[in-house]
Amino acid sequence: MQNLYFFCKNIKIYISTALILVTVVIDDQANADPPHRNADSVFVNPYIDEGARKPNLLDKVWWKFKYYMIQRPLVNDNFEYAVIPPEYVNPPERFNSGAVTWVGHATFLVQIDGLNILTDPVWSERVGLLNSRLGLQRQTAPGIPWEKLPPIDVVLISHNHYDHLDYPTVMQLEQEHQPVFFVPLGLSDLLTGWGVTHTIEKDWWEGDSINGVKFIAVPAQHQSRRAIHDHNTTLWSGWVIEASNHTLYFAGDTGYFPGFKKISKRLGPIDLAMMPIGAYDPEWYNALYHVNPAEALQAFIDLDARYFAAMHWGTFDQSEERLSDPPRELLRAARRMGVDQDRLWIFAFGEKRAIPSRLPEETITIQYDDKQ
Repeated sequence: MQNLYFFCKNIKIYISTALILVTVVIDDQANADPPHRNADSVFVNPYIDEGARKPNLLDKVWWKFKYYMIQRPLVNDNFEYAVIPPEYVNPPERFNSGAVTWVGHATFLVQIDGLNILTDPVWSERVGLLNSRLGLQRQTAPGIPWEKLPPIDVVLISHNHYDHLDYPTVMQLEQEHQPVFFVPLGLSDLLTGWGVTHTIEKDWWEGDSINGVKFIAVPAQHQSRRAIHDHNTTLWSGWVIEASNHTLYFAGDTGYFPGFKKISKRLGPIDLAMMPIGAYDPEWYNALYHVNPAEALQAFIDLDARYFAAMHWGTFDQSEERLSDPPRELLRAARRMGVDQDRLWIFAFGEKRAIPSRLPEETITIQYDDKQ
């Protein structure tokens, strides 16, 4: 009788264990990302039917011609950008807690746990296939003068577009700082060919650590291309930075997609989300790959992040909205969606903010009027 009791008890334990394992497997499968690389080794966005929604080439060429040759020269933004005077921009050589300084576009200097990190660094006056002639011209100077940069340890690259992967800036960083470059799949070969000596290449959800700080590539909805023949042959990603007391998210370039909730579930809680808010108009051309301010705010909600750092605006004239529109639209969306505006960080160029506290009283604070 005693043997029968222990037999039944063991059977119960085995069945319970099996049910737990099955539940874990089913849950993992439900949360797994669809494949983001097809049989031709071309990367894809797994959450959308790009073929059904992507603008055709002729429409894109016509829009670019019409906008850059006809519409844009007639637009006068009449907006004075908030810029911290260069003489007041003096990032410390090291910062043991956490702080971010906005350089412009998608470039932040992140100083955390003694590491100095740059996101998608661009200091060039023009970006594009031929930087000095055909590229987009910079509208605002970098918020940190190059000579004031502290020693750079790590560079995070989100994808290979010219306004995020800038050859002259990369090579100057390599010559003067020799940082470790974290890149998505397929980009190591390009940077190595340029002469970069330290690259770490990651697929989505893969990570590696430098001095105790972990860098994890996470999904994004975008595309890649630097020439006619290489469309989507390299991956795009966001990055999560896991430090001792803070977790930061850098979106790079992305459209709105279900991955934000997955990032929060797997890697949260997130203290600061560095989110793009510009290059969204016209919607038919940009909606798949660039969030508008309201979508960026919804992504911030999905991420369940504490603070929102606005980026990807006011630097390069890439789309039909005025360069100064994105922060105003972000504040309007915050009112509609019930998000506390104190959680939204709209930086002046060169402005530094501590994580997660607000700016010190003595630092210049800029107020943007969303009613202009």
